[in-house]
Amino acid sequence: MITNRSRVPQVVRQFGRRRWKIEALFKTLKSRFALGKFGQKTQQGVLRFLCLSFAAFLLCHLEFLDQRPSGAEQSTPDWGSLAQRVKHRLLGWVRLTEIEVERRQILALLAEDRRDAA
Repeated sequence: MITNRSRVPQVVRQFGRRRWKIEALFKTLKSRFALGKFGQKTQQGVLRFLCLSFAAFLLCHLEFLDQRPSGAEQSTPDWGSLAQRVKHRLLGWVRLTEIEVERRQILALLAEDRRDAA
């Protein structure tokens, strides 16, 4: 880290660590949460995209905290794996419910066809 202010080495090192964490966060947001493929044109679109990206990041971070044993050493999360786990955990139930509704509709149509044929 380069600075024009006089600081003791410990403070410079602490600033460097903080900056590295911020850089790592932005890299993760760009690569894993699609902020690098930003294509919104309106202010409302930008706000929605940022809110959704932050919500996805937060859900993945909470999943990381849940799966980490208490007292475990801090490690860098595998964001891709976490995103898959969150997707299956949260959206899996939605998809299963959709499949069940569709199954009932199909069975109702088949029963109707049988009644019409008889």
